[in-house]
Amino acid sequence: MSYDIEKKYDYLLQNNEIEFDQKQFNLLKELSKKSTEFFSYINNHSILSKIGILKVRPPKGIYIYGQVGRGKSMLMDLFYNSIDIKEKRRVHFNAFMNEVHDEIFKWRQKIKDADGINQNTDPVLMVAKLIKKNCKLLCFDEFQVEDIADAMILGRLFKILFEMGILVISTSNIHPRNLYLNGLNRDTFLPFIDKLEENMDVYNLEASKDYRMDRIKDTKVYFFPDNEKNQKYYIDTWQNLIGSIEVSNRILTVKGRELLIDRSAGKYALFSYVDLCVKPLGVADYIEIAKNYDVIFISNIPVIDPKKRNEIKRFINLIDTFYETKKILFILAESAPKDIMIGGKDDNIFQRTVSRLEEMQSAEYINNIIEV
Repeated sequence: MSYDIEKKYDYLLQNNEIEFDQKQFNLLKELSKKSTEFFSYINNHSILSKIGILKVRPPKGIYIYGQVGRGKSMLMDLFYNSIDIKEKRRVHFNAFMNEVHDEIFKWRQKIKDADGINQNTDPVLMVAKLIKKNCKLLCFDEFQVEDIADAMILGRLFKILFEMGILVISTSNIHPRNLYLNGLNRDTFLPFIDKLEENMDVYNLEASKDYRMDRIKDTKVYFFPDNEKNQKYYIDTWQNLIGSIEVSNRILTVKGRELLIDRSAGKYALFSYVDLCVKPLGVADYIEIAKNYDVIFISNIPVIDPKKRNEIKRFINLIDTFYETKKILFILAESAPKDIMIGGKDDNIFQRTVSRLEEMQSAEYINNIIEV
């Protein structure tokens, strides 16, 4: 049994929880068809396997790609919730691959330690069997491949999963042909892309606007003082914006060295003042952050001691960089911009920073960025 996902979409529209978008609705109809095909496959496979006929072709999955905020995850969730079976799973792709690596390691240890296990046992095959035991439907959010360890096993793993008849639905920001684009030994990864396109319909969701960014309109972006009430508003705003995007760490490369981003979620990043202004970062670091993130959260900005000139210069460079690159800042600070630093040798130049911080709070500044 399954509910009609088009009716669910209409319910969300009628209750003003979403806006109508023709491109989204077109994809929704495709997902609705896929739901019907999937249930037909499950029922026919079950009946035919009982009478010894096992070769029933499973339906193709769907690989949905497009820019952030277009509704990919929302539509996949509607599909996932429409499938009324226990053997299903929705998971962030990176989390899934971490589990796969853990299970492969466990199998290799078993093979190494136990004489009773065939030394020719394929750990990837055994992990695929474990997945199939508990899952007929896999829904992946944020499908991406950046790790060589993932790239090395994906082809083998997904070939088996597709052959087992597991339906895979995924979202991604990039076309499958651009997965692992500059990765090491990428030529060995290309057969996986071929296999993916053979078993999944590739669908580009070109919705009219970034609905996630649209949530920022008329939203408070500067919170002070740094008390319990404003801390809650600040974190709630972060959670509401990132939605189901997994929060993880990420490493950026700046002039040959690594810059660790502790809390990253798609085009959103969460920092503290210490992360950006106490640590010895420079303009090149801020530029690299700006290249990778559209919305940046910065907490625990204190009233800065005028004598801490290195911190002051970093803060000035930080705000200048994010202002000039048209980033949206959410800030949790001890004081209003005009009181972040008072007096000192850098007071004159700091007034420009104050002015920019005040402008970056304005609806005009934020809406101009969103509407570009």
